[in-house]
Amino acid sequence: MGGSGLRVLRRAAVLAVLSCYVTATPAVASPRQAPAGAPELRLAAASSPAAPPAARSAPQTPLSLSMTSISNRTIGPRSKLELSGTVVNRSIQPLAAVYYRLRYNPQHMVSRGRLAQVAQGDVTALPRFTEARPLGNLPASTTPVNWKISVPARSLGFSIFGSYAIGVEFYTQAGQPLAGQVTFAVWQPDGKKWFKETSIGWIWPLTDRMHRSGDRSFLDDRLETDLSPTGRLGGLVGAAQATRTPLTWAIDPALLDDAQTMAAPQGYVVRSPGREQTKKPSSTTAKDWLNRLRGASDHDPYFALPYADVDADALVRQRLSAHLKVAYEHMNAATSVMGRPPTDKVAWPLNGVAEAKTLGRMAELGSESFLMSSAVFQPGVNHTPSSPASMQTSAGTRSVVTYDATLSKIVSADTRDPADRLLVEQRFLAETAMITAEYPEIARTIVVAPSRRWNPDPAFAQNLLNWTDSASWLSPAHVDRIADTRPRETMTFTGYPSSYEAYELGRKYLAEVNKIAYRAARFSTILRPAGQPYERSVLRLESGTWRGSMARRARDTRDDLGRQIDGDISKVGLLRKGREVRLGGRTGKVPLTFSNELGNQDVHLRLEITSQVPARLQIGEYETDIKLSAGERLQINVELESYAQGPALMYVRLLSLDGKPFRREETLTVNATGYGSMALLITGGSLAVLFVGVGFRAIRARRRNKLEATGDGSPGGEPSWTQEPRAPFPP
Repeated sequence: MGGSGLRVLRRAAVLAVLSCYVTATPAVASPRQAPAGAPELRLAAASSPAAPPAARSAPQTPLSLSMTSISNRTIGPRSKLELSGTVVNRSIQPLAAVYYRLRYNPQHMVSRGRLAQVAQGDVTALPRFTEARPLGNLPASTTPVNWKISVPARSLGFSIFGSYAIGVEFYTQAGQPLAGQVTFAVWQPDGKKWFKETSIGWIWPLTDRMHRSGDRSFLDDRLETDLSPTGRLGGLVGAAQATRTPLTWAIDPALLDDAQTMAAPQGYVVRSPGREQTKKPSSTTAKDWLNRLRGASDHDPYFALPYADVDADALVRQRLSAHLKVAYEHMNAATSVMGRPPTDKVAWPLNGVAEAKTLGRMAELGSESFLMSSAVFQPGVNHTPSSPASMQTSAGTRSVVTYDATLSKIVSADTRDPADRLLVEQRFLAETAMITAEYPEIARTIVVAPSRRWNPDPAFAQNLLNWTDSASWLSPAHVDRIADTRPRETMTFTGYPSSYEAYELGRKYLAEVNKIAYRAARFSTILRPAGQPYERSVLRLESGTWRGSMARRARDTRDDLGRQIDGDISKVGLLRKGREVRLGGRTGKVPLTFSNELGNQDVHLRLEITSQVPARLQIGEYETDIKLSAGERLQINVELESYAQGPALMYVRLLSLDGKPFRREETLTVNATGYGSMALLITGGSLAVLFVGVGFRAIRARRRNKLEATGDGSPGGEPSWTQEPRAPFPP
C-alpha cells in the first residue's frame, strides 16, 4: 500500500477517535437510580435537569469542560460575576487557537418550564456574549487546563429580581464549537424587597435498604460504613447538626432498630445467605450515630414510616392489608430509640403516590396527613402552587402536603463531583428564586423531599440548609405546620400511574412471604413470654427497597428467613432416635420425651396423640399440657392398649393452646409383642378342643385292642357293615 493510502487510513482513525468524545460535562449528573425502583413521573412543565433534550444532537468534540466555581451565588449591581473551571483535551492531537467567553440572556426567566428548557439547551442559544478570551493551544493530554471569566455584574444588563441564564462557551478561531455549559445566576437589585418570601420545608429522609433477614444476623456490614461521619447516613445527620435550619425528619424505624442492634453490648453477627457467620463487636459507630441523631433532631419534628418502609400498595393489592397494619404497629420502634414519639402521623408513600385504596387503608390505620409528589396533582393555577392540599379517603378527608417534584429531583442528583455539585446548587437557587418571582405578591410554601436513598455530598446538603435560612427570598418552615395550613389553591389528584404497578413486589414473591409469615405466627403462639418475634423479620421481606434490581437478593433473603424459622420450629418437639415403639403386653405405658432446644425462649404447648385404627390400638391417659423452659427436656408416659398383634400407627401432634398445630405431626409405629384379650380367648378355646380330641382317640385305641384280643370284629382291613359309621376326627 502506498504512502497516500496510509495517510488516508491514519486520518480515518483520528476521526473515529474524535467522534467518541462529547461536547461537555452534562449540566447535572443524573441520579444513579430511580427512587424505590420506579420510573420518574414525567412533568409537563419541568423535566429532569440531567436529561439531554431528545431533539438536540450536540456536536461531538474532544474537549471536556468542567465549571467548578462561581464567586457569588447571587449577584447585584456592586458585585462581580466570576466563573472558573477546567478543560481537558482528550483527543490524540493538540487543538490550536482555542477561545472562550461568557454567554448570557439579559431577560429573566418567566416560568419554570422555560428555565427547564434552557437548562437542557445549548449554550449557543443564549443571545449575548462577552469579549472572547484566548486559551491558546491545548495539547493532547489528560491534564486539566484552568480557565476563568470575570465580568462586572452590572455590565450584563440584568434588571429585576429573578433567575438569569448564563454559560461558558469554548470554540476554535474558525468559530467551530468545542464545548459549552449552561447554568444560572440569581440577580438581586439594590433597594427594598418587592416580593413575599417563599417558605421552604425540608424532609430529611433517614431510610436504607434492608440489612437483616431474621433478627439475629445481618446480611452484610454495609451499615457500619454508611453510619460513619463520612458515610451516607452519617453525612445527613452531620449536615443537620451544622445548621440551625429547621427540618422534618422522615425515619424508618427498621433503620433505628438495626443501628440499636449493632450498638448492643453483646455485638452482632454478619452472615449472608449460604455463608458462615462472622461475629462483630459492639459498634461504636452505630452508637455515636444514634447519639448524634438525637442531638441533631432534638428541636425538630419527625414522623415514622411504617416499619421497614413496606410496599404498601403491593400489600393492599395482594390482600395483605393485615401486614400493613403490623408495620404500623411496629412504628413504635422509633419511639423507643428516639426517646420521644413522632410529632405527627404523616404517611409518605413510595414514589410520593399510592392508590386510593391504599391511602384509605393508611388513613384507617391512623395517618392524619399524606406527603405526596406534586407531579400527581393538577394545580388549578398557572404558577407553582403552595404546598397544602386535601383529598377524600375511605376514612374521611385528609390533608396532603405536596412536595415539589422538580426541586426534589434536582437535589437528589449525584453531587459527589464538585462540578456537578456547583450546577445543582445554582439550579436550586434559580428554581426557588423563579418560584418567588413568578407570583411575588403572595407568600407561598414549598416542600422539598429528596429521594429516600439520598446520598448528597455533606457540604452540598449543608449549603442547601444554609441558603434556606439566609437567602433573601427564602425562609425555613416545619412540614407539620404546613399540613395544618388550609389549602390556598385547588389541586386535583390525578391518580396512581398504572405503569407503577409493574415495579411493586410481585404476587408470587409475596405469596411465599405470606407462607413464611403464617408458619412464624403459628409457632409464636407457643412462646413465652407471649409475643411475635418474627413479625419484624417478615416486614423486612416486604420492604419497598426490594423493588427493581434487588429481586434476586430479596428471594435469597426470603428463603434464608424461611430456613431460619423452620430451624427454630424443629427445636421444639418429640425427641426420639427412631419412629418405633414396643409394647410388651396387652397394655402398658410408653415414655415419650419432648425437648425445647431454643436458646432463650420458654414454650407452652398442648399434646395430642391419636391412633390410626382405634380397634387395634387404644390411647389411654397422658399429660396434655406441656411447659418447657429453654433447654429443658420432659418425659411423658402414655398409656396404650393393644387388641391385636403386629404394628399399629399412632400420631403425635404438638398444638398451640388454641388447638392449632404449629408443626407437622409425628407418626410412631407401635409393635405389640403380647396377646390381646380376644387373641387369648381364641387360643384357649383351640387348646381345649385339642385336649378333648386327644382323649377320645386314646379311649378308642384301648377298646380296639381288646376286641382284637377276643376275635370279635373284622380282622383289620374294612369295617363291619353292621357297625355305625364314625364321625371324622376333629383336626
